[in-house]
Amino acid sequence: MGIIKDAYSLYIRDMLIFKKNWKTSVARSIIFPLTLILLLGNLGTTVNHAPIAVVNLAQNPEAMELISDLNSVSALQIYAMTNQQQAMQMLANGYVISVVVIPQGFSRYGQIYIYTDVSSPIASQEADAAIEQVAAGFGARTSIYNRGVAINTNYVYGAGSNYKSFLIAGIVIMVAAFGSMWSGGFTLITDRQLGNLKAFMATPVHKLSILLGKITYGISQSMINGMLALAIGLLYGGTIASGYAGLVPIIWFAFLSALGFSGVATALGTRINKIEVYSLIGMAITLPLWILSGAFLPTSTLPRFMQPFSTYNPMTYAVDAVRDVMLKGVLPLSTLIYYSALLIGFAAVTIAISLILFKNVNPV
Repeated sequence: MGIIKDAYSLYIRDMLIFKKNWKTSVARSIIFPLTLILLLGNLGTTVNHAPIAVVNLAQNPEAMELISDLNSVSALQIYAMTNQQQAMQMLANGYVISVVVIPQGFSRYGQIYIYTDVSSPIASQEADAAIEQVAAGFGARTSIYNRGVAINTNYVYGAGSNYKSFLIAGIVIMVAAFGSMWSGGFTLITDRQLGNLKAFMATPVHKLSILLGKITYGISQSMINGMLALAIGLLYGGTIASGYAGLVPIIWFAFLSALGFSGVATALGTRINKIEVYSLIGMAITLPLWILSGAFLPTSTLPRFMQPFSTYNPMTYAVDAVRDVMLKGVLPLSTLIYYSALLIGFAAVTIAISLILFKNVNPV
């Protein structure tokens, strides 16, 4: 209990220092996510080049003319196919947003069939409207299917339904990770420069207490920053599809991200003496991880050689979990457990490394 009590005392000390400068810290926490949301939040509100698979079973002049007219619509990107099963598989995997089937014997006043991924409301509605408008020019009737059927969506198109929510999920995790990097490890270096760390280590206070105090402080700062970013995003138009209940998994995954990167921060803080160097290295670590997590755009849009890095990036799973809650409203229990286990494992490794390094830390 002595270790926990000392860690709590050191944590309170850092929080009191934060309290003296809380206005600056809160302003910094607000400005960064707000700037990103203002700059990027309106992306994805219109649909351009939505991918559509057109299955031409008629193979006649009328069908070719219909496909040509669909190709002329800027909102659509047409993939002409002859295999309906393959086209439906592309829809199920999220590679296209709709499948248009032109049946055998199609004529100018015939009927076409549209299968749509409705998990992207804005994108699917605009795509359907464009298809129906072209079909109307032929006097053709349309039958739209799969409305209400859950289909796995590639969020490069699903983002069109609410890109603000898509982006905010990434920002919340980014702010949580960055908050850890600029809190616990930052104060560790500051204490070394001011001589406070040397004084702490000259007392009977256990080294583990010092480390736990810094990690706890980093997590607290991260959660404050992350929740402020979420509040800003919701006020600006983001939504949580599962309602207030979705706050629980969002907070949980923000906490796990903060925990893991607090371990990274304290590990760096044990070996770096200058704040300038720490800032550069911290940014060099967190910024690429954030980009590779799919925070801005889906990981499927990354160059092929980068995608394996995304798979092994712990931030990817935190962003995916928060994004599922905000966009789909559902996070399966198996996914919750799997993603949580990965992030807990990441946190355990980083904290263990920081503890090993802190045992031999130079307090001067």
